[in-house]
Formats: sequence, C-alpha cells, structure tokens
Amino acid sequence: MENIIEIEGYSFTNEKMAKQAQKEAEGIRYVKARTDMSKPEQVFSVYHKLLAQQMFQTPVGYTYLKELQEYLQSMPGVKKHDIKPIPVSSALRINDTMGISDAWRGRMKGVQRKLRVSVVANIVLVILVLVMFAITLSSDQTTILNYERKIQDRYAQWEQELTQREQIVREEEQMLELQFDTLVDE
Repeated sequence: MENIIEIEGYSFTNEKMAKQAQKEAEGIRYVKARTDMSKPEQVFSVYHKLLAQQMFQTPVGYTYLKELQEYLQSMPGVKKHDIKPIPVSSALRINDTMGISDAWRGRMKGVQRKLRVSVVANIVLVILVLVMFAITLSSDQTTILNYERKIQDRYAQWEQELTQREQIVREEEQMLELQFDTLVDE
C-alpha cells in the first residue's frame, strides 16, 4: 500500500510533490503573516508577485492563489480586468488536483475487477435458473408449475376407469338378471 501524505487537506502519494506542498504551505503562512488583508492594494501586489515568481506548483498553492483572486474580485476598488488569471504549471499533476491518487486508482481497479466477477456470476446464475425452469417444465414430476394439469389428468383417468368399471358392473348385472329370469321361468 502506498504511503499517503496529507498536507493542508490534500493527500499526496508522491513524496516529492508532498514536500513541495509542505514548502508552499509554509510560504503561505509567511505571506499571510506579513499581508494586511484590509488593504486591497497590498493584496493585489502580493498576488501579482506570487504569480510572477511562479512559487506555487501544487494544489495547496493554487488554492491560496484562488482565495486571493476571489478576494480581489470581491473588492469594489479593484478592476476585474487588472487581476491576472492563475497560470497552471505544466508540472502540476492533474490527478493530484482532483484528489485521485495512485492508491485510489488501485482501489478502483480492484472494484472494477470485483464488478466484472459479480456480473459474470450473475449471468451464470440466470442461466442456471433458466435451465432449472426448462428441466421443470419438461419433467413428468408434479410441480407447482404443472400441478393443475397433472391433477386434471389424474381425475380424468379415474373417471374413465370408473366409467369402465360401471359399464362392466352393469353388463354383469344384466347377465345375472337374464340368468335369474331364465331360472325363475323354468
């Protein structure tokens, strides 16, 4: 697992970037201690000097520059077009500004891998359920899916057997009556 270093609310996985952020945080504290925020002219001057010196290269420094910029934009005596935009250094790693570290990317790969396994497992389970339904529907065993048909078939078979037996009994009764009638007549 990577070593994560936290500075001013940002987490860094790159030790070199973390050291740079720590230096910038110390520089920010120094500038804050010597800048009178009630004087927009002084803040304007400090802001532009910091931009000119290109002191900041990490999210810690950029955050402070953005705070100064927003402060100056909110001051009525400062013209907005006089406030220079903050140039982003090519050394700035986009992933660090978004809070996405190498450890986070590693965790995301693990989550993606687990998601793939889960999707495959779910597909296999759905296929198994479909196979089970196919087996159940093609089976002769009585199940909840075909019990009504099976019961109706069974009752129909019993009715047919009873009708046949009844017919046989009637035929035998007629034979016995004929024999009885012939015996009585004699």
